[in-house]
Amino acid sequence: MSKRHQLRAAALICAALLLTSCAATSQNNVSTSGQPALAAAVGAGAQVNGVSSAASAPAWLNEAIEAEYPNTVQMRHYLHQHPELGNQEYQTQAYIADFLSRQGIKVIKGTEHAPTSVIGILNEGKGHAVGLRADIDALPIKENTGLPFESKAKGLAFGKETDVSHMCGHDAHMAMLLSAAKIMAEHKDDIDRTVVFVFQPAEEGDSIDNPYELEVQKLSGANAMVQDGLLKRYGIEHMFGIHVMARQPSGRILIAKGPTLNSVDAFLVNIEGKQAHGAMPWTGVDAVLTASAAVVNLQQIVSRNIDLTKGMGVITVGRLSAGETSNVMAGSAEFEGTIRANDAGIRSKLLQRIPEVMDNTARAYGAQADTRIIEIYPVTYNDADLAEKTVANMQGWGLDAEISTWNPGASEDFSFFAQQVPSVFMFLGVDAPGAENSANNHSDKFVIYDEALKAGVAAHLAAALETPL
Repeated sequence: MSKRHQLRAAALICAALLLTSCAATSQNNVSTSGQPALAAAVGAGAQVNGVSSAASAPAWLNEAIEAEYPNTVQMRHYLHQHPELGNQEYQTQAYIADFLSRQGIKVIKGTEHAPTSVIGILNEGKGHAVGLRADIDALPIKENTGLPFESKAKGLAFGKETDVSHMCGHDAHMAMLLSAAKIMAEHKDDIDRTVVFVFQPAEEGDSIDNPYELEVQKLSGANAMVQDGLLKRYGIEHMFGIHVMARQPSGRILIAKGPTLNSVDAFLVNIEGKQAHGAMPWTGVDAVLTASAAVVNLQQIVSRNIDLTKGMGVITVGRLSAGETSNVMAGSAEFEGTIRANDAGIRSKLLQRIPEVMDNTARAYGAQADTRIIEIYPVTYNDADLAEKTVANMQGWGLDAEISTWNPGASEDFSFFAQQVPSVFMFLGVDAPGAENSANNHSDKFVIYDEALKAGVAAHLAAALETPL
């Protein structure tokens, strides 16, 4: 592969694949009810699908969240103006570590494979342990929101300068978890367990090395922390994560049971034929024709090899390039795309069949195919029982939480935590009251209604304090 193609492939992986690993478009219409981000606590007795909760918000909850709110917003705006790309979040790491230390929370900066991570530990060794996660990296996108705290930052993605911004809302994730950590530290004597605050880098993927140039792929931020022993070292029994979402009303919390987000993988196929004069195609091997057949045959994998009664699978080719001019039959072609599934078995079948079909299609046309697959993130599964109990507890705290079947179709490396311990990944609506057709996550115009952050802080507190361990 030429250097030009390598760089282009890497850029497209970052933009077309890993950019969509974090969040995607909600097709739901926005509620204009203007519900408050944090309702008054409604006491005990909430039921979700028959699951009763004795949970009710602690007396200090609303006052603590309201008192902390200006700081939550200030932190979010500061972090928004100072974004950093995956595995380069050193200033972000320093900011988080300093804040946690000032709250009296034990801080560990970096692990072997996640050097820019931060781990905070409250009440170490007390009771059981629960983990709360926030991702900390930004995107190679130029922000065009016009906000007074709009990002003007630059960074390097695969060695090339790019604009950098928090267009997926990780600034909000950090601010909400930092504020929740501060409130918990102030009330640590009321907490009967160890709470581990996990500030994870590189959810959007590594921004340093071109994945197609590596013999051994780098681990994503979550996978790196799992492999470095995060869960076992601190005895974490459950993990929770929150992701802000556009086109959902402010403060609404959606939690699914079972498959919550899709797996994501990438593929790059190089077709080698034989260049020839366009008027004499019989003297060569047409790489364009071969690539065209290969792209069509990819879609037949989904329609003929996948049991769609068990879930869904998607193969999309996002780029195809071949040829130099109109009267020369191309001797080589290259295309790449994304693979998605909401079932582990379907994902496995897709990863198996793509190289087989590419090889056989190329040979049928007298060409050769070199297929490279980058396995990125598995399916994110919420533990069904824990999801129901979490929603019941949050409703008992007065939060606008519900069990939902909505899957935005995106992907997340929180899945690596969920593979190891029962976990819940939830979506938090951040649209302002009355908003319509708001810009989605990963749009250059994506904005967050700050009032929604209160519900996110409360959700972290409810997950940490009420989870049955």
